[in-house]
Amino acid sequence: MAYRVETSDHNGRTVYTLRDLSSGAMASVLPSYGFNLFDLRLPAAGEVRRMVVAADDFADNPTSPGRNGTPVLFPFPNRIRDGHYSFQGKSYEVPVGTKVHAIHGFAIAAKWDVVEHGATDSEAFIVGRFHLAEHAPEQRPLWPTDAILTIRYALSGRKLAMTIKVENPTDVDLPYGFGIHPYFRIPFASDDPAPGRVILPASDYWVLSGYLPTGEIKPVDERLDFRKGQSMAGQKLDDVLTGLGFDGDRCTCRLVDTALNAEFRLSFDRHFRELVVFTPPFGGGTLIAVEPYTQTTDAINLQARGVDAGLRVLGHGQSETMSIAMETVG
Repeated sequence: MAYRVETSDHNGRTVYTLRDLSSGAMASVLPSYGFNLFDLRLPAAGEVRRMVVAADDFADNPTSPGRNGTPVLFPFPNRIRDGHYSFQGKSYEVPVGTKVHAIHGFAIAAKWDVVEHGATDSEAFIVGRFHLAEHAPEQRPLWPTDAILTIRYALSGRKLAMTIKVENPTDVDLPYGFGIHPYFRIPFASDDPAPGRVILPASDYWVLSGYLPTGEIKPVDERLDFRKGQSMAGQKLDDVLTGLGFDGDRCTCRLVDTALNAEFRLSFDRHFRELVVFTPPFGGGTLIAVEPYTQTTDAINLQARGVDAGLRVLGHGQSETMSIAMETVG
């Protein structure tokens, strides 16, 4: 069979690695630390290359969950102002720790259940499940209701498909936002960022003050207009883009290695309406986080002010399913 799933032990933590033996593609997931897809390698320009990156010892010593691999952000991505919000007349407080604002939800470092894994004639796959009341019970009172998040990763050829399902198992409305925070290397095989080109189909951006949206949206300026592409060289980004362009039901972001004439594509469906872009202070200028979100930062507070910020609400027994894909071309 061309596909298989391997397991390995790392200091008592199990890593699941999906493999396509024909293409050489592989994807490694750490369920016990946020179901983090921390290593994705896909064929590009004649070689299998690392696309999603994390610290070399991440599997053995997982720390800094927001700075490695593919952090999963739920039930809110990015920040909630001062950790305070209200929903349906009740006030809540999320502890902020050493930060100014609450950040990135409750699933990012939790121990998830592996529901299923295996291989078929067409893919290798793994399914993980995060149940707020079960896997983060101390944080359950911080949110208006319980929630279940299920993610399926499937690897085939040059593509990693991600299917996300959010469920409300209670009789109370579930407000939520979902996002991922993956770190990509561009260009693929050079420490010089100049051959890396970033193409993002976004026409607008949220005006930020202290990393939080003010509620105002403006057309992208020269710094943030990536529709025709910009070089990675010199980029310093921590911004929320919106006004995304879709081709049918998919929006596609492209990271192009001009030296190798190959590219990595991140695409997602219409459940996603914002795109956070972040160039971290580590990585030598060749790392970028391209983060599809269903809502903007601090949406639960903005929505209460009458701003259309993308907050989603599921009633009793309701669910939503969405998709993200990562693949290479060239």
